[in-house]
Amino acid sequence: MEMTNAQRLILSNQYKMMTMLDPTNAERYRRLQTIIERGYGLQMRELDREFGELMEETCRTIIDIMEMYHALHVSWTNLKDTQAIDERRVTFLGFDAATEARYLGYVRFMVNIEGRYTHFDAGTHGFNAQTPMWEKYQRMLNVWHACPRQYHLSANEINQIINA
Repeated sequence: MEMTNAQRLILSNQYKMMTMLDPTNAERYRRLQTIIERGYGLQMRELDREFGELMEETCRTIIDIMEMYHALHVSWTNLKDTQAIDERRVTFLGFDAATEARYLGYVRFMVNIEGRYTHFDAGTHGFNAQTPMWEKYQRMLNVWHACPRQYHLSANEINQIINA
């Protein structure tokens, strides 16, 4: 991230104010203030991640993934025999914090800030699946989109989706 000295000074002051306004995260803000003031290039890349951009198409795909899991769970609930499929298989796990942090951040934003899919269980890791999920979800979406009744899935269709 390239910044002028004036931009760095302004951002440094913002972090200083945040330290006072949000004492629970003060240490984090002090660290970021130091990075900005001293211009540590490697650590400034963290700001690129924080201020990064998630394209509209990616956001729509993530919402589609979450909607697919909503449909899976609704369909599973409506099955006569739910014992055939473990409920955990139709529960949205989220994304990997290490490799898919932007996707994970968007999921948390959608649930915690936007108030959508609040019925999803964030688990103890807050939707951190702890393994990369993007490719798996893409395969699942392809199968789900091919189903004629996406919100009234049969046990066979549910199995095809979760095993994609």
